[in-house]
Amino acid sequence: MTRRTAGARVLATLVDIACMLPWIGVVAAAGAVLWVSGVTHAVGPVAGNLVGFIALIAPITIVAAGFESAARHATPGKRLLRLEVRPRPGEPATGFARALARNAVKYALPWELAHTAVFALWGAPAGPPIWATVALVGAYTVPAVSIVLLVVTGRALHDRVAGTRVMATTAPAPAL
Repeated sequence: MTRRTAGARVLATLVDIACMLPWIGVVAAAGAVLWVSGVTHAVGPVAGNLVGFIALIAPITIVAAGFESAARHATPGKRLLRLEVRPRPGEPATGFARALARNAVKYALPWELAHTAVFALWGAPAGPPIWATVALVGAYTVPAVSIVLLVVTGRALHDRVAGTRVMATTAPAPAL
C-alpha cells in the first residue's frame, strides 16, 4: 500500500462519516425531544444504550456493510477516492457477512464502547466505575490501533479481522 492509498483511506472514512451526519442528527434530535418531554427519564442505562445501538449504530454499520458488499465494493467515500474493499488473495468474495464484520470492528465496536461508557458515567453518584473507564479507553484504542496498523502495515485492524484489503481501483470516480 502506498502512502497515497493510506491517506485516501483516511479521507474516504471522513467522507463516509460526513454522509452519516444527517442520520446521526435525526437520531440525536429525536432523542433530545424524548428527553425534554420526559419520555425517556425512566429508561435505565442498559435500555437506553440498547435503543441507541438499534437506532444509531446498527443501521450505520449495516448500511456501510451493504455498500462494501455490493457490486462496487465501496462506500461513498471509497467510491469518491477510487478505492474498493476486496478479500485477500485466495479468500472468498467480500460478501455481506465479511463486510459486516469489517464495519462492526471499524464503527460499531468503538462506538458502542463509547456509548456504554457514557451511559455508565451519566449520573454515576460515586464516580465512574472502573469498567466504564476501561470501555472508554477501548473506544479510543480500537481506532488508534487501526490507524497505526494502516500506516505501518497497510492493513487496518478491521481489514485483518475481516480478511479484507482496500485497493485503488481503475473505475472512474463518480460524478458529483
